[in-house]
Amino acid sequence: MACTKGPVLLALLGVCTVVQAGPPFLTDDPEPVDLHHTEVNLALQGTRAADATSGSVAADVNHGCASETQCHIAVPVGFNRPAGGSMQAGVGDVELGVKYRFVNRTASGFMAAVYPTVFLPTGDSSRGLGNGRPQVWLPLWLQQSSGTWTWDAGTGYLTNPAPGARNSWFFGLLAQRALGERLKLGAEVFHRTPVADAAPHTTGFNVGATVRMAKDRNLLLSIGRGLQGVSANRGTLYLAWQLEL
Repeated sequence: MACTKGPVLLALLGVCTVVQAGPPFLTDDPEPVDLHHTEVNLALQGTRAADATSGSVAADVNHGCASETQCHIAVPVGFNRPAGGSMQAGVGDVELGVKYRFVNRTASGFMAAVYPTVFLPTGDSSRGLGNGRPQVWLPLWLQQSSGTWTWDAGTGYLTNPAPGARNSWFFGLLAQRALGERLKLGAEVFHRTPVADAAPHTTGFNVGATVRMAKDRNLLLSIGRGLQGVSANRGTLYLAWQLEL
């Protein structure tokens, strides 16, 4: 990969912002899209770091392709502006994944799922728009629901063979509460081990909401920032229009 250390690190850190597992949060839920139904998220997400602003505009499509199973594809157009540098934009790394719910205890409100995902190196890593090598993301997601409250928790392992990169762990905890039929509020905390040789451990939080605007139409929003390793996450934003088909 013929690029300087700066773009390499930006690409590695940028990939983690793409893994918006359970929009509008990083922590996902185990529930797949209903069989033969489709969910489309048209999303803008970005991260402000000490040395760059980066993110993507993405089409994220999830389809109930089999019983208890969701097939996923996301195609991002990434952007990256290093401090003091020029804006770069182009196709980012494409995501392909399958979520499988293997526990669904409706009486107790508990469920669990795995969601293996592959990131294809379609983005230009020399411009900070991709990783340069394929990656594999292997998460486990758990959920407990009770009344208007829902708690999601999980962990995942990201394998990354790119030069200067490290395989890394993610841990997340999310609490959400439904306020009527049209509004759900949530907050999460998360921790990620270093994704690159020059990257720190990062801990952060997000707060957000899902607003039902019309039948089968939702507005998703979250904002947050780092608590540890703040230089890599001075602020994040996620905004999406969700269509349920």
